[in-house]
Amino acid sequence: MITSPWQQELKKCVKCGACMAVCPIYRQTGREEMVARGKLNLIERLDDNNELPPGWVEAVDYCLLCCSCEENCPKGVKITEIIANARHRQTEQLGLNPIKKSAFTLLKNRFFSLPKFLKIGFWIQWLLWRRLPRHSGLVRRLPLPGLDDKTVIPALPRQHLDDFLKKRQAAPDLKPVLYFPGCATRYLYPQMGLDLLYVLERLGFQGVVPKELNCCGMVTWGAGDQKSNKELKQRNLEIFRKHSDIKEIVTGCASCGHALKEYEDLPEGCEILDISEFLFRHREKLEEMVGTDRLEKKITYHDPCHLRKGQGITSQPRWLLKLIAGENFVEMRHPERCCGAGGTFGISHKEISRKILAEKTHDTDATGAEIVTSGCPGCLLQLTEGALLTDSKWQTKHPISLLADLLRKGKR
Repeated sequence: MITSPWQQELKKCVKCGACMAVCPIYRQTGREEMVARGKLNLIERLDDNNELPPGWVEAVDYCLLCCSCEENCPKGVKITEIIANARHRQTEQLGLNPIKKSAFTLLKNRFFSLPKFLKIGFWIQWLLWRRLPRHSGLVRRLPLPGLDDKTVIPALPRQHLDDFLKKRQAAPDLKPVLYFPGCATRYLYPQMGLDLLYVLERLGFQGVVPKELNCCGMVTWGAGDQKSNKELKQRNLEIFRKHSDIKEIVTGCASCGHALKEYEDLPEGCEILDISEFLFRHREKLEEMVGTDRLEKKITYHDPCHLRKGQGITSQPRWLLKLIAGENFVEMRHPERCCGAGGTFGISHKEISRKILAEKTHDTDATGAEIVTSGCPGCLLQLTEGALLTDSKWQTKHPISLLADLLRKGKR
């Protein structure tokens, strides 16, 4: 059986099939072993001394960990936790994918680290990639293994968020809030982080960003690398304890927020908040700051899985978007459906990821929106690729960047 703590959890599944209606993988394949109850059935049959049975690797690997099944499970089975645990078992027997192993080493290595690797990438990216004419991101210029000419990667910035923060002057009269930017914001989308810090300052808060913070561990957890996951968690917990006088930790990344809220042994009184949650708490002041200004472009919203299903946050982002755009905010059909990114899933399972993405781009196109927004950098990158694939004219932006633009324009 897959480790004793999950034996009782596995038995809770009554094979009712409620997961079939919401699973994005099953919707594309129609295969029983691709839906949660099929996966759990395979996992339940594995004894401690058994080798992985036929079909195990494919079934366990083909999961976005989007929490859709978990959200709709009448028995409340912790399905994503079981699958992550199963991937750990798989990693123990088969080893970790070499590419993922190298990437996780970069996340943990303090000498040749991820930021240093990405800075090298900045100088050579223009040889391998070319800019998209209308959308943010790059597509390959030369043949590269596993990547076609429609795969979008973010343009690597010359300066990371940490570089900008070195020049930032602290305001001692502002109340401190710890800001956890996450890897994507920190190293790929630094302007997103600067926008969040700007909004905090306008509200009267100083965003404290300890340079020692590292990856939240979500990607290692999803890959079944429990050793790396534990190491990354412990490092972050040490930083949180050093700043235990700051009780609020905010993040603009849905996946980071979901991961951080699962941490055990957080400092007493410490609270993890998505930026939409934090802003909603201070809505009276923010509404006064925004006044009657509204974004004039039509926007729509994609619910990140780790925000809606992982954290149960749905109303706060919509309140914020209505504040930003008023009647120009429109809901898309099925905003809750996964976009197909799923961390590294969109890279390792490109074909099915794009089929799932096609549903999302179709729903986005139908709104007539000029901007599609989401509280997850990974989703934004996936949606950017979707716009390229369908030759759509809409752009992608994080809600916090839309709010920052509105505040800068209004200068209230």
